[in-house]
Amino acid sequence: MTYSCEEYLEYIYETYSEYVEDEKMSREEAVTRTFDEFDMLMKKSETDKLIISVIFAEILVSHSKIFSTFKNYMIETISNINFMLIEREHKLTQEQYNDFLLRKEQVLKQLEEKPSDYYPRVCWYYEELTDEVNKFFDGINSKGTDENEVVAKVCKRFERDCKNTVSEKMIVYTTLAENVLRYNLMPQIKDMSFINELKEFTLDNIQGEQLSDNEKEKLTQRIQVVLDYIA
Repeated sequence: MTYSCEEYLEYIYETYSEYVEDEKMSREEAVTRTFDEFDMLMKKSETDKLIISVIFAEILVSHSKIFSTFKNYMIETISNINFMLIEREHKLTQEQYNDFLLRKEQVLKQLEEKPSDYYPRVCWYYEELTDEVNKFFDGINSKGTDENEVVAKVCKRFERDCKNTVSEKMIVYTTLAENVLRYNLMPQIKDMSFINELKEFTLDNIQGEQLSDNEKEKLTQRIQVVLDYIA
C-alpha cells in the first residue's frame, strides 16, 4: 500500500481543497482533477483501490449531481472490489477492513441514488454557482470600493466559467446584477454590457444544456426581476 488510510484521506482532501479554494474551480472540476492525480495509485494494489475509490465516492456524493461517465466508472470500480484479495494483502487492520467494508456499501448505494449529469462541458451547477458568485461579491465589496472595480473583479474571476456554457454565463451575470442592485452600487447599471446580455436572453439560448426545467424557470424569473427593476 503506497500510503496509509489516514494519509490517503489527508492528501486527497488537501488536493481537492486546493483546487476549490486556490484555483477557484467548481467542485466537479476539482474532484476530476484530483482523481487524475491519484488514478494510477489505484493500480498499486486492491487495498489502494478500495481506499482511494471509497474516499472519492464519498466526495462525489456530497455534490448535487455527478457526471454520468464518472459515476458509472466509480460504481463499477467499487462494485468489483475483491475483498478476498484485500484480506490476502494484509495491509489493513481488522478494524480498518470492517470500516471500509461498511463505507463501501453505504457510498455505493448513495452513488446509485445520486442524480446524473450528462453535459461534459458543465463545471458549475445552478445553486453552487449562484452561491459562489454571492460569496465572492461579498468578499470584495467593502465601503469605499469603486463600483466599476467590483464589477470588473467579478467578471474577471468568473471569466473562464462564463465560457463553459450559456447557462453558467447567465447565472454569473444575473447574480452579479442582483448584488449590484441590492447594494445600490451603480445608477448606470442598465448601460453595462452584462445587462445587455441579460436583455437578449431567451430560453432557446440554453436548450440542451444542464439546467433542469425548474432551474430554467427560476433563472428566467430572476433575470426578469432584474430587468424590471432597471427599466
